[in-house]
Amino acid sequence: MAAIDLTRLNKQIEGLKEVYSQPAEFRQRLHETLQFYHRYAHRQHKDAVPVSFMRMYDLPEQILPQIAYGLSLKARQDARETLAVVDELWQDEHYEARDLATYLLGQIPLTASADVYERIRQWSSVPMDWAVVSSVFSKGSQLLRSEDPKGWTEFVGSLLASPLERLQNHGLYALSLLIEQSDSDQFPQFFGWIRPFLQSDQALIQPNLSKAIAALARRSPAETAYILKEVMSDTDGSGIEQRVRSYLPFFDEKVSERLQASIRLHQKRTKLGL
Repeated sequence: MAAIDLTRLNKQIEGLKEVYSQPAEFRQRLHETLQFYHRYAHRQHKDAVPVSFMRMYDLPEQILPQIAYGLSLKARQDARETLAVVDELWQDEHYEARDLATYLLGQIPLTASADVYERIRQWSSVPMDWAVVSSVFSKGSQLLRSEDPKGWTEFVGSLLASPLERLQNHGLYALSLLIEQSDSDQFPQFFGWIRPFLQSDQALIQPNLSKAIAALARRSPAETAYILKEVMSDTDGSGIEQRVRSYLPFFDEKVSERLQASIRLHQKRTKLGL
């Protein structure tokens, strides 16, 4: 791979800073920069899984992180300007623009945290490309998670408590990340949050519910298995059996065997109408 001329790239980043207060011009100049590095002759392997199903540039992997890092200080200096740039980029059809929008949002100081929370909630209420979801809840929440962990936890809980299925679904994804970073004394709260979703047959939430269960099983396998058995005993129908069966790979052999025994017992109860 040809080396990137960092001097040239840094000059292009400086050019982006010059128009930072003009969101539409910033967006246009960003595309000009990305087009400059787009590998027109590069062919992806036919079996390669795309990062995103949005429109994308074929860039050397260091380009977008370098641009984001080069803009980070600017993003922290003026929340109002940054929010305007974020809103402009979010309208774009390219993954790179959306990804940069989430990164810049995640650099905004806590003095404007209400605006950051508002953007994440708004974005989470509509369908998003799966790669953008990842960016929103990793990059977009960066300062919130590190500097306002209590507020971030409460925010995730509010998504899960929403009557909107889309917010619940994205809340489960956010919870799967939160579990990995939280102290074990928060797990009872997380188990309480997740219990009603285990009893639900909502198709939309199942992949992210599975991610959350996998995270809990890694951090607290015995307690997670206990909750799954408890929920099975309180839930009718074969749906709960299928869900718990899909979670078996998250546990070691002994725990998995005990869960399978609970599934068989539940199946007998179901056949007997108990």
